[in-house]
Amino acid sequence: MSTKFEVSLDNCHKEPIHIPGSIQPHGYLLVVDPQTLKVCYFSENILALLNTQKERLLGSHISDVFAANTADIIEKNKAERDFHTINPLTIEIKGKSDDTSIKGAISRNDEYLLIELEFNKKKEHSSFDPMNYLMKQSLHLIADSKELSSSYDTAVKEVRNLTGFDRVMLYQFDHEYNGQVVAEAKKDELNSFLHQHFPESDIPKQARALYLRNPIRLLADVDAEVSPIYPQDKPVDLSTCIIRSVSPIHCQYLRNMGVKASMSISIIIAGKLWGLIACHHYSSHVVPFEARQVAQYMGLMLSYIISLKTQSVEAIQEANATSISAEIAEHMSEEVFFIDGLRKQAPALLSMLNADGVAWRLEKDIESFGDVPANDDINDLFEWIKEHHLEDELLYHNHHLSNEHADFNKFANVASGVLAMPISTNENLFIMWFRKEVIETKNWGGKPEKIIEFLDDGSHRLMPRSSFRLWQENVRNKCTPWKANEISCALKFRNHLINHVIEKSERLKKLNNVLETKVNERTVALKAEILTRQQAELDLEIALRKAEESNKELERFAFVASHDLQEPLRKIQMFGDRLQNSKEQIGERNASYISRMMDSAERMQKLIKGVLSFSRINRKGEDFRRFSAQDILDDILDDLELIIADKSAVFHIEEIGEIYGDKRQIQRLFQNLILNALKFSHPNQPPIIEIKLVERTDEHIVIAVVDNGIGFNSEFKDRIFNLFERVHSKHAYEGTGLGLAICKKIVERHYGSITAQASINEGAQFYVTLPLKEVELTQL
Repeated sequence: MSTKFEVSLDNCHKEPIHIPGSIQPHGYLLVVDPQTLKVCYFSENILALLNTQKERLLGSHISDVFAANTADIIEKNKAERDFHTINPLTIEIKGKSDDTSIKGAISRNDEYLLIELEFNKKKEHSSFDPMNYLMKQSLHLIADSKELSSSYDTAVKEVRNLTGFDRVMLYQFDHEYNGQVVAEAKKDELNSFLHQHFPESDIPKQARALYLRNPIRLLADVDAEVSPIYPQDKPVDLSTCIIRSVSPIHCQYLRNMGVKASMSISIIIAGKLWGLIACHHYSSHVVPFEARQVAQYMGLMLSYIISLKTQSVEAIQEANATSISAEIAEHMSEEVFFIDGLRKQAPALLSMLNADGVAWRLEKDIESFGDVPANDDINDLFEWIKEHHLEDELLYHNHHLSNEHADFNKFANVASGVLAMPISTNENLFIMWFRKEVIETKNWGGKPEKIIEFLDDGSHRLMPRSSFRLWQENVRNKCTPWKANEISCALKFRNHLINHVIEKSERLKKLNNVLETKVNERTVALKAEILTRQQAELDLEIALRKAEESNKELERFAFVASHDLQEPLRKIQMFGDRLQNSKEQIGERNASYISRMMDSAERMQKLIKGVLSFSRINRKGEDFRRFSAQDILDDILDDLELIIADKSAVFHIEEIGEIYGDKRQIQRLFQNLILNALKFSHPNQPPIIEIKLVERTDEHIVIAVVDNGIGFNSEFKDRIFNLFERVHSKHAYEGTGLGLAICKKIVERHYGSITAQASINEGAQFYVTLPLKEVELTQL
């Protein structure tokens, strides 16, 4: 004997509704062996119809029950799996001579043929032809609707016209199998369920599985007494049987709604239960077989239309996403480093998957764009995903992260959902998209909970919801679920990323191999050179000592030479001066010679002083320190007061602030630059000289000395700093050719730089860059 399943608070979701052990009393059932066509089980109410006893019916052949023509049809089709071509059958019962019309429907489970019998009930008007109604009125109205919402409305109206139910609703499941009424046709006096939500527990998992196996289910009267299956030696699978009895929990659920009869038609899209056409009646109601069959075809047509239109929308969305993906991939390919292209295309990455933020680790560090959690949280999230979900999966997606782990609550406002893809789990490379929380207000058809009813003996039984008043629930910490086409697009994009990462890895391997070969070759060469280098170092050390001694000798020579040459020059100048001032007649030619000799002596003295000054620049002078630029400029202008007045020169000096260095040498530097500007001025135009601050940072300062003089050809801008270099005739402009060379050497001693810009007759600009603090030699 079979054991009856007892429903409790904990196991209602496991109730075996496909083996209820009984049928509804408006129909009859024979369970037949498909090989022998002998009766193995039957509903007890069929005994009265056949006017027989249990013992006699059990094990009898169908030819003992049905007339020959009925038995022959069953015999010919017993091996079929689908009987829609012969259903419904007009049944003739053997020995019955009355005019009672009985309709039959055959189906099968894994073991038996199921033969359902019902008395044929006609529509009120006898001219009603279900198939004609289907083809001429309903299908074209459903199919011709441009918008899905119009198809929904048409479908529920036509099913209600066809079946006569008080209320017909189209009930759509979401991704969690909560339901929403998206269309409704009803009597005017009834309250509306349109747009109300119903929780997943209203239609539990095993019920949804049954709707996939049998697309139509009828309950004619919730209070009717069921007819048991005989014998009760083992359960019989009645999944394909329309007149199977319904779960007592569901019957109570309908009573709480005031519903007396119901019918459901499955809407199946791509093998998945999309929703139901749910019919309610507030009194007992049996729908004739033909009308049920037409309603089922309407459900199939609606399923087909939803599928087509949904696929069309999804195809457009996927095409757009794929186009964006291809564009991003193209930009990555155009860059030397593909990740630069990815950074530039971050907005497109968000658009591709309708995300609020994106983050990746494709090199050492995590990079992110848009609204994302902190980097530490992203890293922790990836580690958790890798540990729990990525062993055999290419990606992980979730629209309710905080439901997975309490730690994810802290960033639910920016990342309630994630789509994460590993690029290399070994190297912890990944890309993730994030979606923000979307707060939904759902109008539930009563609170989504079931009630425990306590009985007089102290026991309890599970009751469905007892209230259907409007109840609102705020759904927090959830985002819009990731769609199949978005997941598909993400996987395709993953291939692009992996290709680039692999290409980069292969390139690095090749470079490493080349480097390794070169290192090995270089190692061998170094070993061969090591003795030579050691000897070279000894030679270099000796050479450096000799060079240092030589430099000191040269410096001493320059000093001595400069000093020793001063004495004969002074004598030449002294005797020349005496000759020029002598009262004796010298003659015009001799006077000219003496004058030229004096000029040459003066030039030579200046040249000797310049050389001596140049040779002493690198000697240790004053300590480097901070001082006011204005102080040294004031001193320079005082020293040059006479020449400035003679030239009628005009100065514009900006506030420069402090300078760092050897104060005397910096003063010499700017004095030379100012003298240079005064010397190379236009003959008939007063010189205008600007000294201004170009740039100041914590590290350095840039000062410009600008004049309106004769300038020079720009091709000489580097040569003018060489020793004895002149770009103008020495007869037109006096000088030694050492001034700018000295400037350059002073600047170099301060680890700075000096540059020049000029054009002929348009003045010259000199730019001096000096550090503002001590410079380490390693920085040079």
